[in-house]
Amino acid sequence: MATSILSRQSQVANVSFEQEQDANSALTELDKALRSGQIGIQCEAVVKFPRLFEKYPFPILINSAMLKIADVFRGGNNFIRLCILRVTQQSEKHLDKIFTVDEFTRRIFGVIHSNDPVARAITLRTLGSVASIISEKKTVHHSIILCLDSHNAVEVEAAIFAAEKFSEKSKMFAASVCSKIGLMIAGLATPTEMKLKLVPILQHMHHDTETATKASELCQSVLTCYPARKFVTLTLDTLTKLTVKSLLRLQEHVVRLLSYLISDPRSSVKAVCLDNLRLLALRAAYLWTGDNLEEIAKFSLQTSSHVLKIKAVRVLNAVCGNVAVTLLELSPDTPVLEVCREFCYEPSTELATQGIELLTNLAKVKGLGVTCDLTAEAVGAIQTHVMLLASDRDKVQHLKMVLKCAVTICQTCRQVSDKVVQTLTSLLGTSEEASQLHLCECLAAIGSECPSALDAVSPQILASLTKTISHSHRQLSQVQVHMCTLLFQASCQKPMSAPIHGQVMACIAQANHWVAYKVARQAMRYSQYQVAYAILKTLNLQVVTEQVHYWLLGLQHACAAENHLKQAKNDHSDLIHCIADAVKMYVKSHVTLKAAGTPNTPLEFACAYVTMRMRVLQAHHLLLLSYSSFNSKPPPAISTALAATNGQEGTRWAQVVNQLEKCYKEYEEANCLASNLYKSSFDADPASLLNINMIQHSCNCIKSLISTIITTIQTGQSNLGECQFLTSKKSETASSMAATLSVMQEISSAMDKILPETSSSAVISHKLVDILSSSVAGFVQALPSFPRFFFQTLQNTVVKLAVSPQQSANQEPIPLRADTHLSLRVEGVVQHGERPALFRKVSSVIITVSTSLVSRSSAINPNAKTNENTSVQMSQTVQPHNDYFSTSFVLPFSILGIHVVKVEAGVVDENGVGWSTGPRTSVTVKSYDDSILRQQQIRARATQQQTTSQQYMQTPHI
Repeated sequence: MATSILSRQSQVANVSFEQEQDANSALTELDKALRSGQIGIQCEAVVKFPRLFEKYPFPILINSAMLKIADVFRGGNNFIRLCILRVTQQSEKHLDKIFTVDEFTRRIFGVIHSNDPVARAITLRTLGSVASIISEKKTVHHSIILCLDSHNAVEVEAAIFAAEKFSEKSKMFAASVCSKIGLMIAGLATPTEMKLKLVPILQHMHHDTETATKASELCQSVLTCYPARKFVTLTLDTLTKLTVKSLLRLQEHVVRLLSYLISDPRSSVKAVCLDNLRLLALRAAYLWTGDNLEEIAKFSLQTSSHVLKIKAVRVLNAVCGNVAVTLLELSPDTPVLEVCREFCYEPSTELATQGIELLTNLAKVKGLGVTCDLTAEAVGAIQTHVMLLASDRDKVQHLKMVLKCAVTICQTCRQVSDKVVQTLTSLLGTSEEASQLHLCECLAAIGSECPSALDAVSPQILASLTKTISHSHRQLSQVQVHMCTLLFQASCQKPMSAPIHGQVMACIAQANHWVAYKVARQAMRYSQYQVAYAILKTLNLQVVTEQVHYWLLGLQHACAAENHLKQAKNDHSDLIHCIADAVKMYVKSHVTLKAAGTPNTPLEFACAYVTMRMRVLQAHHLLLLSYSSFNSKPPPAISTALAATNGQEGTRWAQVVNQLEKCYKEYEEANCLASNLYKSSFDADPASLLNINMIQHSCNCIKSLISTIITTIQTGQSNLGECQFLTSKKSETASSMAATLSVMQEISSAMDKILPETSSSAVISHKLVDILSSSVAGFVQALPSFPRFFFQTLQNTVVKLAVSPQQSANQEPIPLRADTHLSLRVEGVVQHGERPALFRKVSSVIITVSTSLVSRSSAINPNAKTNENTSVQMSQTVQPHNDYFSTSFVLPFSILGIHVVKVEAGVVDENGVGWSTGPRTSVTVKSYDDSILRQQQIRARATQQQTTSQQYMQTPHI
């Protein structure tokens, strides 16, 4: 359990050798092995290089290692050359870090002149594997084209491999080899098997229109001259890939594939045509017409092959599942609808599933010219197949596809959610366990879009949970965890009823510690803190490690804080005390979460999130105290006379304004915390980011309210502009956030009513201040639940930096003359977890360097300006290539003394949004002046000599 809980941040894949060692020592050991006279030791050293590159992906090491490998390739035998070939293939993403490309190529290319055809073949394959860095080497191009005419089959196959690799990378080589390939395919001397290997090279001739057109014409001539099945299928595949990459004559190729589909009698050719049509549909569905769809639909209805029917419907799904389907116009009696109705109830489960997906795709699109109610038909088909598939353990994959269609149709038309949810809930108690798992996941997905539908079936879910527990003689399974989650979701933002609470706790009694923790985690995510508190209180004393104990204790304190807020009375008379108690518990939670952190799992997000909630509650608490003081201590009587004398009505409320300004600063600080937390959460899921965003918006809402009140009091004029943003609505909002949005809209409506265009502050000030109390109470009750990213990370991205020059081992500052500049080089790698770019990916990296003077030297630099800046800040944006990036900065240190250089990394995602991911590192620089240093040394020697002479004179001589 300890390992599972503290694995919140997934460990990035880290390649290590048998012993931990730095890059230089590892390379030295491998170099010794390469110089060994035993071939076995040499090969063992060669195969370790890919792991070395993964662990230390820096150019200077990779360049040195590849040069050593090239030397071994030139002087070794064919077996070790094969090992080196495998190294180049496995290290493809690191090849661009070789900066002595010419020398590396020269050592490899020398073997091409060997008398051994096998050695030449290995050399060709090695050159092809490194084509990304030598793509424009004309000597290599010439050798590859010459080797295509070799009489040795092994060498020709290697030349074909190299030609394909270079055609993919080099525009010049692709243009020059295209004619050669055409001659070899047309030549009678070329064996048939060799021609089949030459055809796929043409798919890479997409660099320019002229070459792509020539390759396309060559493929068409192959289709005409070689009607054999292998040639037709291979050429159609090649032509499709060429068309997709070059975007040349896409519609023409669709028509060509349709003609082969209809006219060619061979099933294998028809299957290839359908696969290629699906690829074209996924790439360019906007170029399809209604006639193209109807032709495929007619073919699927006419063919007798079951496999071809499935492939044809997949093509229709590829087009209809794209947004471009809205551009099509279908007739009311279109064959596409006939396909849906024909195949939705087929005995074949796979074909029926594809038919349901097609019907769902059509039902969610408006304006296709179809007059019938496709939504009702889709719901009926989904209900039928769910009932059939839920009891069959061998068809779980098809059940998942149908349930995905159910979620899609409910998102499109929420009116059918109740009907679908009723059907799914009725199957929970009778289905196989694997099916129950997917049914619960589907219900949770629908419940996130339509919470009321899930709330209506809570009794049935509770009955299913009771039934599964009573019939189960083993520990609680994942299905019961999902059912508990559904109950939490149905009761989100509402107190859970006593029967449901009791049944959930009965479940926990049968669960092991890990499953109980998962239930508590889900309870916290859906604001059921009483259940979570009861579970965590039991668990935190039953764990082995101290870190896990503190983690669970921190969660328990957080639940206790939220329970204090939930216990506030409806009239909000005790809300101040409840918030104060909650803040105390959040302080305890933050301290214990800090204690739970380790270097591997620092729990940065969890600690920052708890701190943010605590600061928001502190701001609420201060505002409520200020409101209480407004009511108990109104402005003094003399304030009215002073206001009348000064002619400024706002001075009467000076005390109120001062307290409101303090509250405004508190909310501003809480807002900054939320903003910083948002920017640092690059790996967070969208729902977690929305959670932080809603808390930030609530702070901005109160800030806007306070600002409006202050402005109205001081000027007597209403200012509605600052609160207009509260009326904006999102089309799709998570159910857990709906309460916060509702509070914002209520505040906006109340402000619109109280603040007419012309009003005096004397009349409306009390009403404005009253809104503060109700606003705080609303936001406290609608505080979002804990996000998923608080507990687990689905995406993990880590940036690692290496800065040079570095300080010595004893951390002495880097010495630098004041009249020179420091060239600071920053290198780094972007490491990913098991699921990279799940939510967002790194597009570029921002490196920020800042310098600051720590201690000024007592010596004065005569060359320094009197108003010289003591700090410098620079920033550069670099794009990682194969997850590696590097940049340099030139920094001045004209002021003598000790300076600190801070280096910080941030990332920019594919949408151009910047994120403060870190890491941060620093180096210390000592700026000195040679002339001043020499003068100080001369003075020191003179002082020492003077002291010595004085001591000598004072010494008595005999």
